[in-house]
Amino acid sequence: MKNITTGVLQRSLSKVLPNKTIATIVEVLFLFLIGMLAVTLHAKLRIPMGIPGKHGVLFMFLLISAYSFSKFRFATLISCAGASILLFTNVLAFDDPFMVYEYMALGFVMDLLLNGVPRLQSKVWFIAIVCGISWMIIPLSREIIHLTTGFYFNSLLKGFFIPVMTHFAAGFTGGILGAFAAKGIKSSLN
Repeated sequence: MKNITTGVLQRSLSKVLPNKTIATIVEVLFLFLIGMLAVTLHAKLRIPMGIPGKHGVLFMFLLISAYSFSKFRFATLISCAGASILLFTNVLAFDDPFMVYEYMALGFVMDLLLNGVPRLQSKVWFIAIVCGISWMIIPLSREIIHLTTGFYFNSLLKGFFIPVMTHFAAGFTGGILGAFAAKGIKSSLN
C-alpha cells in the first residue's frame, strides 16, 4: 500500500512562526541603531574645521543607506528617533538642548519629501537634494529658536547664509554618496 504524505504548506507554517513580526522588530531596531551610530560618530568626531554642518556628510550617508534597504515609509524618522533618544539622555555631552527636536524635524521633513514624490524616490539626484534640504533644517530651526528665545548658537557665528549653504552642501554630499553606495550594493546583490 502506498504511503500518502504531503508536505507542510508554507501558509500554515508562517502562522506558527511570526517571522514577519520578528523581521519588523529587527528592522526597526536596526534603524534605531543606525541613528544612534550616526549621532555617536558626530559626537566622537568633533574636528574643529570651522565648517558648520560638516557632520551631515556622514549622518546623511548612514541615513540614506539605511533608508534604501528599508521597507518602511518613515525609515529616516525612525533613525532620527534613535538619534534623538540618545541625544535626550545627554550621554554624548552636546551643549544644544534643542538638538533632539532638530533631528526629529530633520527626519520628518526627509520622509515627507521622499514619500511626497514616489516616482522620484529612486533617483540619486532627488535623494541628494532631499538630503541637502533636510540637513539644512538644522540652521533654519536654530535661527528661529534664536530669534524667538534668544538662545545663542555657536554655529551661527558666521551669520545665517554660510551655515545654511554649508549644511545644504554637506547633506547633499552625504545623500549622493549614500544613494550611490546603496545602488552599488543592491546591484551587486542582484
